[in-house]
Amino acid sequence: MAEAMKVEIISTETIKPSSPTPPNLKKYNMSLFDQIAPNFYGSILYFYSQVYQKDDDRSLNEKIDSVSKSLKSSLSKTLTRFYPLAGRLGENGTSIECTDEGAIFIEARVNRDMALVIDEYSGYSTGEKFLLGGIEPKDGEMLIIQANFFKCGGLVIGLSMSHKLTDASTMSVFVKAWSNPDDNTPIDFSLPATIPRPVDPSSLPRIEHSPPDYNFVEKRYVLDNSKISLLKEKAISEGVKDPTRVECVTCLFWKCVIRAASKSRNEVIESRPSMFIQAVNLRTRIIPPLPLNTIGNMLGNLISTCEDPTKTNLSDLIANMRKGVDDVCKRAKEGFKTEEILERIKEEAQLFKKYDTYRGTSWCRFPIYEIDLGFGKPTWVCPGFKPHKNVFLLLDTKDGSGIELWCALSEEFITFLEQDEEFLTYAALI
Repeated sequence: MAEAMKVEIISTETIKPSSPTPPNLKKYNMSLFDQIAPNFYGSILYFYSQVYQKDDDRSLNEKIDSVSKSLKSSLSKTLTRFYPLAGRLGENGTSIECTDEGAIFIEARVNRDMALVIDEYSGYSTGEKFLLGGIEPKDGEMLIIQANFFKCGGLVIGLSMSHKLTDASTMSVFVKAWSNPDDNTPIDFSLPATIPRPVDPSSLPRIEHSPPDYNFVEKRYVLDNSKISLLKEKAISEGVKDPTRVECVTCLFWKCVIRAASKSRNEVIESRPSMFIQAVNLRTRIIPPLPLNTIGNMLGNLISTCEDPTKTNLSDLIANMRKGVDDVCKRAKEGFKTEEILERIKEEAQLFKKYDTYRGTSWCRFPIYEIDLGFGKPTWVCPGFKPHKNVFLLLDTKDGSGIELWCALSEEFITFLEQDEEFLTYAALI
């Protein structure tokens, strides 16, 4: 029997910016979007197959120490430009105290071969071992990195960033900068001047949330380029003009889970409308557009609905999705007002009571496989955060042509999904 994987924490330290933050930047005032963002860590795992040469005659400890020092040195330089990430979340949750306390850097050792870990990877139950040192941060840390070294020469970088400041775009900008620490291109921190300022916490809408449902199965499916092309052809045949790969994969999945929901509750007895929510990056969708390296939460919720679960042509769902995009972009171009944002939160909360709700996020086209931290590009990249039920994520395969679909659904829904002939026509089970 193969030895169980063990991840041993060797050290934990704080990495401070290589240059101190100027006095006038010691407090970073967040935007309203940052304030209403959930207080959790968005995490991603980068797998590197070989970070030191096998014929290197130094001891294992010396080789690991060399790589670790290089990572910490480049991180320190990068934090000078991303100074809020070296700070701590303020007590009122509306600002970051940029006191250069530092990012958390954890070094760990893994007793298994990395190739086996990838082959046997089972989602968050595996990934959580490579993140956060196994503990939940309590002191408002904005950035936590865990470097997991394997005897075979592999390395998994577990990157966790506070969602109170960062969305997927921000994370992508940071990691790209970390891979090129000598690049002095200015980072844009103008978002709080574009979005309304935070409000008194007592003014936020009081929304009753059901406790998180962790009774789900996490699965990964892959749609290769040829299958995505067939899916796009199907959408075109149904009348969709210029369907994108993300639209097609998203709506295929939505269509199939609607069908699973109908089977689960017996559609003859009860039919319930469905809603799909996806975060949309608004940086290029407002007037004037923001630079792509703008830091902070700049997301709007695309909301698509399907009122009749028996009418789920791919073309209809894509059309509904495009209406949702048009709506969120229209509101973004009209500008952001505090009252309208808070009212929108309350309106969306009411929709959850009416619809079966599914949430999706796309990391496609972010350059996640271009991150070279000094030892080549990653072998594999995957999400690391703890999923919730009825949530899915799309990201590119390594060659950029296919899409990995990660989802968290009830065991019953997964069974229906993996028996769905239409889904299996395009998606490969992993």
